[in-house]
Amino acid sequence: MKTDGCGRRGWLNRPGAGGAGAWGWVRLAGVLAAAGAGCAAPGPADPYPATLSGRGGTSSSLDLARECLRRAVVYPDNPVVRAAAVEAMAGAEDQALCPRIRLALLDEHPGVRFAACAAVGDLKDESAGAAARKLLDDPDASVRAAALYARHRLGHRERSGELVDLLLTHSDSLVRCNAAMLLGRLGEPSAVQPLARAMRDKDPRVQDFALEALAALGVEEARSQLHYMAHSGIGSQEAFAVGALGTTRNPTDAELLREKLGNASHLETRLAAARALGRLGKRDGLDLAVKGLSFNRPRREEAEDAPEAQRVRIRAMAAAALGDIGDPAALPALARILERGEDPRLQVAAAGAILKISREAPPLFSAPPSAQRAKP
Repeated sequence: MKTDGCGRRGWLNRPGAGGAGAWGWVRLAGVLAAAGAGCAAPGPADPYPATLSGRGGTSSSLDLARECLRRAVVYPDNPVVRAAAVEAMAGAEDQALCPRIRLALLDEHPGVRFAACAAVGDLKDESAGAAARKLLDDPDASVRAAALYARHRLGHRERSGELVDLLLTHSDSLVRCNAAMLLGRLGEPSAVQPLARAMRDKDPRVQDFALEALAALGVEEARSQLHYMAHSGIGSQEAFAVGALGTTRNPTDAELLREKLGNASHLETRLAAARALGRLGKRDGLDLAVKGLSFNRPRREEAEDAPEAQRVRIRAMAAAALGDIGDPAALPALARILERGEDPRLQVAAAGAILKISREAPPLFSAPPSAQRAKP
């Protein structure tokens, strides 16, 4: 899974940088690559030995999704699956799954521990506070960064300055990437200055993460740069910029996002726009995302992007978009991915989307008004 940065110029005296950006899964892939684990996803000749699906029977899609993630977080064959499961659990904000996130704090792989610490912080899970504190001394610097994030979110800010130190001084660029991402998620205005300094980092990936974090913190110049990139005509830059704008949830971006949904030349950019619109409460991208779940037309000319990697990536992006769009009409298509069990990575993406939709959707059957008004 490749994590090269998206090159761009001219913001906050950022040095010019070139390069082809990864289309998706940058966060997770970056963490795993930083650990040097060699977690490349298996191809057709190296299939996963087991599916995550349990027995379907009469179980609801919500029950199947929860069971899928419970299995995925202890999946032995690839830490990418375990870390993605943790991220899906955190995104669903399902209290029933919090014990599994706490379990992941003890995972042997630093990428999974990183995801678990970040999830503890996102959810402000007080029950995991002591375990997160222990990871302040983890041998992996990215895990330490995530533990600092979790502790800060839980109200323990005495060591939060170390996160800035990791951003500006650590020798590993992927650690700096992760620190930038976490500072953006903290939402603290005091992070703007160090993130602006990180825009001059020698590694374009760090600049990418810093730019997205600054936009999330409301820095208008960062948003303007993302708008510029969204019209660059370079697929990797456009997909990155649209996805980053989606994290800001700014209603004024809706027109640009609709334009990219309808006119972008790369499907990844259109799916990023569908997801970003979903975060604004708009369902314009529903049909595109449902179709994306069955994508099977990879670009053969991409020498460094294998057809199977493209299929998995785009289907996973489609599932993520459906989760943020939140329309129950997508549940049958997502449930079919769980039941087919073609690839655990896709099952995790579908399960996370199902949990998000189930959290947002109103009850399918509600009591008639007369019953609601009836006195006990």
